[in-house]
Amino acid sequence: MRAAAVIFIALGIGLTVPALAQEFEVPEVSYPELAEQGEDAQSFVPKGWMLEKEIRGDLNKDRAEDLVLVLHNADPANLFKTEWAPETPVDTNPRMLAVALAESGGYRLVVSNHELIPRIISSTESDPLSETGGVSIDRGSLLVKIYYFSSAGGSDTGHMDFRFRHEEDEFRLIGYDRINVNRMSGEIRNVSANYLNRKVVIKTGSIESDVDKVTTKKLKSGDVVTIEDIGEPWAFEPEY
Repeated sequence: MRAAAVIFIALGIGLTVPALAQEFEVPEVSYPELAEQGEDAQSFVPKGWMLEKEIRGDLNKDRAEDLVLVLHNADPANLFKTEWAPETPVDTNPRMLAVALAESGGYRLVVSNHELIPRIISSTESDPLSETGGVSIDRGSLLVKIYYFSSAGGSDTGHMDFRFRHEEDEFRLIGYDRINVNRMSGEIRNVSANYLNRKVVIKTGSIESDVDKVTTKKLKSGDVVTIEDIGEPWAFEPEY
């Protein structure tokens, strides 16, 4: 049994909650406009939001540290208690991803996105930035990893990785990876797309075997895909 699949199934067992989840109506959110310029990370945090994570690194090869920020809404109206964990409310507050490039005397906002990091809308969902999820600067590129697991209503678990490179004041998608494990059937599917050479590798297999079926394809289009083109990660899939 392969290690990645063992990890996913172990996480699934550890996070299971009663199947009859206490559901709630998640309020709509008006996403604020962020400041276009700022002296530091806090300059881009709007009222009613908090700075959850700040990452520094060079994203545009000018040897200056740029900012990648994960902003988290802090509205108490988006916290919901459950019967099985009344002391730990489900936090449905949404997040925003912001990128600000270093310029003389401060930073300039170039990305303000509230779709790529999904909002939790159910008590059965895990935090998309927990476990194998997260936001980082890796080898000069922006890497966003989205984890997914639900203790009820679905048997799939896994993660999606989006890698972006700064080009012409936009963040272009250069790499996409998704590994999905079905906890019921044991089926594993891994899709890896390189948007620079347009090569897509699809691996299918099972947790019971280390042998995969490997298929190689080409992306249908050579068009540039930016971070704003992704939308919600669940709905995105490379076309090949």
